[in-house]
Amino acid sequence: MSTLKDLLLDFDDSYDEGDGSVEVFADSVRQALELAAQELNVDIYSLDYEILEKGTKGFFGIGRQPYRIVVTPLNIGTESEADTDLDELDIKLSGATAGGLKASTDRDFNGSFKIRTTKTGVWLSVTAPSGGKKVAADEVENACYSMRLDAFDTKAVRDAVAAATGEKVRIADWKPNLNYDGTMRVEIAEDEMKAYVYFTVPKYTGRHMDYDDVVEGLRNSGVVSGIRNDDINNFLDEMTYTRPLLAAEGQQPRNGNDAYIDFKVRVDKSKIKFEEDDSGKVDFRNLELLENVVVGQLLAVKVPAGQGIPGRTITNRVLPARSGKDTAVKFGKGTILSEDGTELTAEINGQVVYKAGRITVEPVYIVTGDVSLETGNIVFLGSVIVQGSVQDNFEVKAAGNIEVKGTVQKAYLESEGDIVVHQGISGKDEAKVESTGGSVFAKFIQNSNIVAEKNVIVPEGVLHSRVDAGERIYSIGRRAKIAGGVIRAGDEVNARFLGAEGGTKTVIRVGVNPKILQQLDELVQMKTEMDDELKTLRLDLKTLETQKRNSGGLSEEKEKLLSDMSSRESKLSERYGEIAAEVDELNTYIEMLEHKGKICAEKVAYPGVEVYIKDKDFMVRDEYNHVKFSLEGGEIYISDYEPPAQLEGTQRISTLVASRRR
Repeated sequence: MSTLKDLLLDFDDSYDEGDGSVEVFADSVRQALELAAQELNVDIYSLDYEILEKGTKGFFGIGRQPYRIVVTPLNIGTESEADTDLDELDIKLSGATAGGLKASTDRDFNGSFKIRTTKTGVWLSVTAPSGGKKVAADEVENACYSMRLDAFDTKAVRDAVAAATGEKVRIADWKPNLNYDGTMRVEIAEDEMKAYVYFTVPKYTGRHMDYDDVVEGLRNSGVVSGIRNDDINNFLDEMTYTRPLLAAEGQQPRNGNDAYIDFKVRVDKSKIKFEEDDSGKVDFRNLELLENVVVGQLLAVKVPAGQGIPGRTITNRVLPARSGKDTAVKFGKGTILSEDGTELTAEINGQVVYKAGRITVEPVYIVTGDVSLETGNIVFLGSVIVQGSVQDNFEVKAAGNIEVKGTVQKAYLESEGDIVVHQGISGKDEAKVESTGGSVFAKFIQNSNIVAEKNVIVPEGVLHSRVDAGERIYSIGRRAKIAGGVIRAGDEVNARFLGAEGGTKTVIRVGVNPKILQQLDELVQMKTEMDDELKTLRLDLKTLETQKRNSGGLSEEKEKLLSDMSSRESKLSERYGEIAAEVDELNTYIEMLEHKGKICAEKVAYPGVEVYIKDKDFMVRDEYNHVKFSLEGGEIYISDYEPPAQLEGTQRISTLVASRRR
């Protein structure tokens, strides 16, 4: 039951007699509580009351009207966690005078006390000081007198002051007085989303509002939702009467988020990130303008629209919310959309293209001009077509084929398929063009490094270059020749001219796959370097051992050096033996290879050409016309020229060159 007089006079006057309440008619509230205490056989301080009708004194007793009051026993000792009459409140709630209203924020502070009137009585709590002044019993007693608390337990006051534990001690009964008790009123916002409670300060021994008072006041005002229980308790614990309490707040409706597409690949090419190397320089060639994907790679995911969450006012009125708008994943060729329309994956390897909100995967990437600073390096999981040239110091890498309509300069090309260069390769001794799974076709090759898993086809000649082909190297055009550099093929080298009139040194080797020769060269180089290091180590070890033997010992530093060098020599010797065994194994394999391989010159093989077929060699010192070099009976055999076989792609590059001449 509530004692909020100004508010409850307008409330429904019904009550529930099932909670032990009694209705009393008396000349005063005090008399009503005393009569109820006798009837219920409880202490008067354990009673709550509600005034149903106010009494009047009349005129000289004529027209006197008694108070009609409902009295209810309090459940002392069964207080809820949300509210307890013994909660410590700020001194501002008590209306009392205290020594030290608030503990100092400094390390040292004076003692303080609080006096609070509740339905269960008048309670005192005393806090001990920290390096400051203690609370005096006289201070508390004077505060009690100023509150017009004329009947209080002075012994309990002095005991509490002496103990100063902060515990609440009951020092007097609560004597209800309508004129002293605090009051409250509830205000509800026009949109019914907030309810504020305004409090009046209790006077003297008047009772403060508690949690139940506030909640009951809210509910009687129609507030049934959004009650801020924690905020109410906190406000009552730290109340200042200069501001209202936001006691209830409704829930605003929350519209659902629209569905959207979460792209798992980069579709915005307008923002280029320039990354610095360790020295702070930016490599403008690595612009990463392409977005490559592989089969089955996730391209985009549709995040579904969210459902709206309705709001609710504090009067329990529902506020509708809008659900998010749906959208669809737009997809193009080279992609697969899941059955539920939420996931888009790549159907092929290639380049992601995003136009008009639609994703496609293209197996061919076309560079409309040169590969330069404007495009950066090209790395693509499909095929690449360059309409222009590949400029110095740029790279083109492709999982498919590479076709360059212009020239390849001092650049790097790598492809798993074929590489076709319409206007030739002029590499300035630094270009490298490598096909790891196909052939290389070029109009000419000059001062470059070429590697092909299969064939190298060059209509107009190979000059001063290093060319390796797993199968054949053909230079078959009208002006075709191979002059200068190192030319190696697994099966055949065939050209119109081999070497040049000036005796240019041209090394041509067939019969062994160049990959094996490259591996053998690297192992031999490692073996030579290790051999040199071992010789130096062993000489140094011998010197230290001689010093140790002659002087009877070495210094700690030299002894450690001797130990380290011995360990290094042991490991190096072991590794040297392994490499030597690998070299012997490769040489044995080469010897076991089938006797095949041929080198052919349709017109002339000039002096200066060095012919190697497997492990046999022949130095051309005279001009040989229309000639073929092959291996027969373990020796190099010279016979008539043999035309090259027609290879796939040969006609293509020849036609391209012919069309260029026209």
